[in-house]
Amino acid sequence: MKKILILSQIALTLLLINCGGYKSIYSAKTHDFNISTIEIDDNNEINSKIKNSLKIFSNIDSEKEISVKISSKKNIIVTSKDSKGDPKTYSMTINLNLEINQNGTKRSNTFTETFGYNNKSNKFDLKQYEKNIQNNLTDKIIENITLYLSTI
Repeated sequence: MKKILILSQIALTLLLINCGGYKSIYSAKTHDFNISTIEIDDNNEINSKIKNSLKIFSNIDSEKEISVKISSKKNIIVTSKDSKGDPKTYSMTINLNLEINQNGTKRSNTFTETFGYNNKSNKFDLKQYEKNIQNNLTDKIIENITLYLSTI
């Protein structure tokens, strides 16, 4: 019985030692693209945040040089109302159109993220919550863009 316990501990230790291949997926060295220019249509918060993030993820040493054009749009719609006609729930949608030019080859892709949320009685709290939702949706879009750019 002790031999089985000792052998299983040794096997588990060897397994854990060999599984140490951790790599950061957001490190610029892991991405194989270099963004030479980033053009934005409108200077809003979403476009600015995406532009700054793409600069960080760009790998200067990569031979795959691309230029990017970004345009985004945020929509907040009322999805339901209470018996008085006041908004009860909202839905925020961020649409981003990404145009890529790589060695004369143009590609276009659209990224969309949506989130539904309840109304709050305090309008200041509602605006802060909407700002937080916008940041979270933008972060998701940035993740999708970096994955997309890594695969082209």
